[in-house]
Amino acid sequence: MPVNSRTESIDNLYTTTWQNMKTDVADQIYSATPFFFWMKNKGNMDPVPGGRFIAEPLRYAKSDNIRWVQKGSTMPLADKEFLTEAIWEWRYLADSIVRFGVDDQQNRGRNQIIDLALAKMQNSRDSLIDALETTLFDAQTGNEMQGLADLIATDPTVSTTVGGVNQNTYSWWQNQQIDFDTVYTAAPTFEASGQTAMARLLNLCSNNLRQDTPDLILSGQFAYENYEIVSLGYQQIVNKELADAGFTHQVYKGIPMVWSPAANATTYGEDELMYFINTRFLRLKYDPQMNFDMTEWKPIPDQIQDRAAQIIFAGNLVTNRRRVHGVIWNIDG
Repeated sequence: MPVNSRTESIDNLYTTTWQNMKTDVADQIYSATPFFFWMKNKGNMDPVPGGRFIAEPLRYAKSDNIRWVQKGSTMPLADKEFLTEAIWEWRYLADSIVRFGVDDQQNRGRNQIIDLALAKMQNSRDSLIDALETTLFDAQTGNEMQGLADLIATDPTVSTTVGGVNQNTYSWWQNQQIDFDTVYTAAPTFEASGQTAMARLLNLCSNNLRQDTPDLILSGQFAYENYEIVSLGYQQIVNKELADAGFTHQVYKGIPMVWSPAANATTYGEDELMYFINTRFLRLKYDPQMNFDMTEWKPIPDQIQDRAAQIIFAGNLVTNRRRVHGVIWNIDG
């Protein structure tokens, strides 16, 4: 078989293998960590087929036309502006799979090539999982997608735009937050004040409205373990969805609580975060044509029979109601 024909055959084998794996791989990526599993399971992942940006409508005002009326009353007909838009950039996460001609030559058997292809693709899958989880707890920099540090900021009054809307100018576009060190200086340990802070933040987020109540608590390991210690002896109802998926969790007032090593403080036990998230108003938008799809194989310039392809995801994490999310920060022992 000519070299070019063999190369094309291996190209097709890799591509076909990935296409056969793609649905399972995407599902594994979204199910590997508690947060993205929760988002997928709750139907909070929306396909958006292309476009220059991701637009999300925001409702920021109530109607002025509401009245108590009686017979003969007239109703106002003012048309009040109550909608605006948050604009989110597309963000692209990609990984390169590189194939060396020498490897292709040394793994001549079809089964050997398939084993090599699977190993490379599984490594790419695991690397993409790590990248998504790490970015989730970052503030947006460079080409990264929005993280929780942007959407649920520790200081939501700083003059900066989130989704193109200035959070300092518009108070309705600010999330809730509690600086643990500052608010609880008289009893600064989690054992003494942790549950007080959690109850306070839950009420700030929910405003005693069912639809606004957070449905997921996400923290680092230290904060998670501290809540576990102070809640010992309390009966907890296990969340069946998380339990069936194999995720360790606990429950606070019916809200599942999970942790991620990507959320851990640099020094264990210092200045950790605890996010109260209402995933009804948090969406992972993605392009269905770039939902971990593989590009064509391309020759690497100036290399003999070496080739590369990319696996790419296009999307962003967005919200249309920041005030229902909150964060406790500066949590110490």
